Amino acid sequence: MNQTNDKKGISTVRIALIYTGCLIGAGFASGKEAWQFFGVFGKAGYAGVIAATLLYAGLGYMTASIAHKLNTADVSLLVNPVRKPGLDAFVGVLMCIFLLVAYVALTAGGGALLESKVGLRHEIGSLIVCLAAILTALGGFQSVSSKVGHISPILLAGTLVLGIYLIVTHPAAVAAIGPHQASKVASHWLPTAIAYVGYNGTAAIPVLGQCAMHSDSEKKTLKGASLGGLILGMCCFILFLATSTDPALSAASSFPMMDLCERVFPLLGKVYAIVLLLAIFMAQTTVFYGFTTKLGNVRHRLVIIWAVGLGGYLFSLYGFSNMVANVYPIVGYISLGIFVLEIVNFIKVKRI
Repeated sequence: MNQTNDKKGISTVRIALIYTGCLIGAGFASGKEAWQFFGVFGKAGYAGVIAATLLYAGLGYMTASIAHKLNTADVSLLVNPVRKPGLDAFVGVLMCIFLLVAYVALTAGGGALLESKVGLRHEIGSLIVCLAAILTALGGFQSVSSKVGHISPILLAGTLVLGIYLIVTHPAAVAAIGPHQASKVASHWLPTAIAYVGYNGTAAIPVLGQCAMHSDSEKKTLKGASLGGLILGMCCFILFLATSTDPALSAASSFPMMDLCERVFPLLGKVYAIVLLLAIFMAQTTVFYGFTTKLGNVRHRLVIIWAVGLGGYLFSLYGFSNMVANVYPIVGYISLGIFVLEIVNFIKVKRI
């Protein structure tokens, strides 16, 4: 097991912000995920948001608890209840794939945003955010947690304030929420909500494990992880309602929240573009850092990190909207197996 004596006494609020910050990426803060996974189902989206909130809080609590009980941040040990080298290796590879899919999607989102707002070709914009994420992740946990901890409050405030503003100024549209065309791979609110948390939450497991290892109190970590889950649920709820104020725009746009704000007042759109760019950087850095932790001290580690990071950039050229609509749900459904394994592992660890 991976142990550490580096107990920095990371606070409950910082843990919650790190958990929240590593998931509020391009898809989340843009409102695209909220529309794709909740808004298209109309009023059934309310039930989806409640389910997602409970799952986020539960996942955070379970991961933090296992990490403390086993004194490890190793992803395979956090998830896998069966101590067999072959299965450990398989789970580790699967987790790396999930993390890298998130990294690719966020890289694509960064390029699409920069092209939309400043006219920079998305290939160049994606390369810029890719390099920024790799360099920050290479700085280790302290580098990542410090940046996420400072950016998260700004990001949360911007997302919530602008989302609430859209809801308050469009009460009739919110009251008239109805179902719309859903993706063929995400056609019912319940499995879609589970897959949504499965995809996003899986990316948070290694970071939550690191939080536990840098905390001086199990109680503090559990509170922080649970609080982070509730904050994520609140953000889902507000973004769900905000994107439902204009279904046609939310369906067509890669960044519906930004475009909705810009339609109300151009300056708001620019402010939200900054919020989105911060969100992309935070989430992209944390998921890529999660991948690097799984590598350990493997030979040629630095070369592998750079090769994988730049390879992810090439895959990102598939496009952000395509990733959210077609890849996210599939990866989310596959990650249900990870959920089941971690639940079994949690029960096993609690018995011990």
